[in-house]
Amino acid sequence: MNYRCIKLAGIYKIQIGDYYYVGNSVDCTNRWSNHYTLLKMNKHHSPKLQDKFNELGITRMSFNVLEYVSITEYKKVSQLKGKALTAAFNKLLLYREKYWMSQHSINFCLNKDDKHFV
Repeated sequence: MNYRCIKLAGIYKIQIGDYYYVGNSVDCTNRWSNHYTLLKMNKHHSPKLQDKFNELGITRMSFNVLEYVSITEYKKVSQLKGKALTAAFNKLLLYREKYWMSQHSINFCLNKDDKHFV
């Protein structure tokens, strides 16, 4: 049997206790796996998220997709192709990520780059 893996692009939130990390990816499932592996190895790029994981552990951790964004639908609307489509779609994901970050208190954000909140 030939099983095809579907990539789901979107904005996601990792929450550990009362703290969270908001990110975007063209493949949320793979990105979640990557975050989890780095946290288990104690090598995550967000020191604050790593500290919370070390303190509270996996039992207090959740991963939620806040919004799915369809590249197929975006392609139809934008009529872009190739590298131009990829670049524009990545900008859209970043824009949506900033929107979702603005919906949460900066006091609890664990992202490495706080410039989104300025």
